[in-house]
Order: sequence, then structure tokens, then C-alpha cells
Amino acid sequence: MIKPFADDDAAASIGDLTIENGTARVTVSGSVEFTRDQTGLERARALKQLADDLITELENGSAPQSLTGTQTAAVDQVANPFA
Repeated sequence: MIKPFADDDAAASIGDLTIENGTARVTVSGSVEFTRDQTGLERARALKQLADDLITELENGSAPQSLTGTQTAAVDQVANPFA
């Protein structure tokens, strides 16, 4: 699993859930299915660990009240390939 807010490159997945790390934010997208078996248990534990790690990092860090517009992730502009 990733260390929240450690870098802008790391990514992980739990089922079809994608976790993208960033120094200013961590993005979670997709879905995950928890089945009533060992796979479901492993996924639930992984999601809980991610949540625990995020909470710990936010509680121990010097998190500002809110992010400003200058603290967003960098976006690369590319030419429209369909134009």
C-alpha cells in the first residue's frame, strides 16, 4: 500500500478501486466488491489500512484548514488528437 502524501507518483488498487497518491491530496476512485470470503476480507482490511494511514498522516501532519488554488496537482496540456 502507499504512504499517503509521500509523493506524486505512487498508485495502488483494491479490487477495481484505484488510489492515486499526491503530496497535496490522495484520490480514490472506482469501486470495490467485498465478497463473503477471504478475498473480501483481504480487500476490507486493505481499505481499512488505507483509511487508518490517511487519518494518522492528517492528524500528525500540519494540515491547513483548506487547500488554496495554488496547491492543486499539476496538469499537462496536450494537443487534441481529434482536431
